[in-house]
Amino acid sequence: MKKTVSVNIKGMNFLIEEDAYELLQDYMNRLSHGLRNEKDSKEIIEDIEMRIAELCTSRLSDKKQVIEIEDIQLILDTLGDPSQYIDEEESDFHSSQQTFDQKSSKKGSERRLFRDVENSTIAGVCSGISNYFGIDVTIIRLIFLIMFIFGGFGFPLYVILWIVVPKAKSTIEKLRMRGKPITVDSVKEEVENAAKRFEGETKTFANRFRKDDQWSQRFNALGQMIASIIGVILIIKGLAFLVIFMVFGVIGIRVIPIQSEYGYISLPELAKMTVETQTDYNWGYTGVVIVAISIIFFLILLGVKLVFKIHNQWTSMSLISLFFIGFIGSIIVLIIGLKTGRELTISGEMERKVGTYYGDQLILKTHLATYDSQNNYIVKSDGDWGMFGIHGDQIRETGIELHFKQSSDTFYHVYQAIHTQSQSHRTALKKSKNIRHSMAIEGNTVHLNNFYTYPIADKLRLQEVEIYVEIPAGKTVKINNKVIRLGGEVFFQKIDSDYEEKGEIQASGSYDHWD
Repeated sequence: MKKTVSVNIKGMNFLIEEDAYELLQDYMNRLSHGLRNEKDSKEIIEDIEMRIAELCTSRLSDKKQVIEIEDIQLILDTLGDPSQYIDEEESDFHSSQQTFDQKSSKKGSERRLFRDVENSTIAGVCSGISNYFGIDVTIIRLIFLIMFIFGGFGFPLYVILWIVVPKAKSTIEKLRMRGKPITVDSVKEEVENAAKRFEGETKTFANRFRKDDQWSQRFNALGQMIASIIGVILIIKGLAFLVIFMVFGVIGIRVIPIQSEYGYISLPELAKMTVETQTDYNWGYTGVVIVAISIIFFLILLGVKLVFKIHNQWTSMSLISLFFIGFIGSIIVLIIGLKTGRELTISGEMERKVGTYYGDQLILKTHLATYDSQNNYIVKSDGDWGMFGIHGDQIRETGIELHFKQSSDTFYHVYQAIHTQSQSHRTALKKSKNIRHSMAIEGNTVHLNNFYTYPIADKLRLQEVEIYVEIPAGKTVKINNKVIRLGGEVFFQKIDSDYEEKGEIQASGSYDHWD
């Protein structure tokens, strides 16, 4: 049975055996006395206390709630003997103190990934990775540059690491970043080096080696030059995106090849014909604006930061804010995109039998031409060469699929099928009924238009018209001077305009679309 005491170490409470507490207190007294002449003794002692609290925490568990003397001995063994900082003339002062002759551990600490902001160009990501893997930082920067130029993945990866990876703030985190043992020696050395870097009085041997090394100088100069070049490229890209966004997104220049009474249409107008409701359009447009503005200002600000080597908290916080604002805009666009995508999940198809015919050959005639009575000309073109056409409140699409298969009797059978997509079967059928396509059988001729229409209010939902023709064995179908003879297999073609070519097609297999 041993007496325990409650001890607060850097804001954390521990139950420690009394003899273990005395050993720890003696260690801290000797450490404080040994470092009393050091300029940064207070900071060193605070870092050592933080490390002691961390190690004490690691020794506890659900079954163990008290720090024992064996635990303290192992912790102090890890930290090292503070007696080496005591002046020789004061050795008598410590002769009566409890001796501590354990050797400090040579084993390094667990290496962890932090951002090295003290040796950073932007946010210390490359320097942190360099410390973690023990690779020259210039090589890491070149890898990110290659990924940015050839894959486009380097930039978002850097931003993600910038956000996710914490920066090394304390002395212990800086030691962990380099995989160094966390001892009194290493903490004292790191604090001294930080003070020297801050004051600019001297440089460590490693820094002198890097400065004196000719190749390192060249790599550093190359890295700065590449950073400036990347900055200029980012600024140019940002300005280019700004012009593109203003021209196509804000002003709404009509560039989409769709025939209408107003000529071409703009991207916003096409979007209105795609999303289901005006509310969806408003939210989607807002999300696109947020994403576009965030990307534009992010690229320009980051480019300015690289070109002019700006290192301050304002620019870093601005870049992070722009990234998150753009991320929120992307979420809005994604939600509207998924909602619109649901409108294409369920198919609604309707079919009607146009008629039958008995004879040796059925003629299919597509109607496109109109007659100009004033000039006695037959108009051979319909003008709908773009994606589709807009006529009043109707969308007009060109292209009818013709499917041919063997008839089960001696009659020709002709069917017309229409279908569209929506988020429900009922809505899809309702929109399918709104599709208008003209065709009829007169004698041995099937007259059909090569286009169909549907209301703009129904939106673009993959509306299609298909004609199915069953051909009796040994008989043929003639389409605008083309003769089709089946060999027992199903095939289809898509007609977009009148065919004037002559010839015969022997169908002995399955065929895809042909124009």
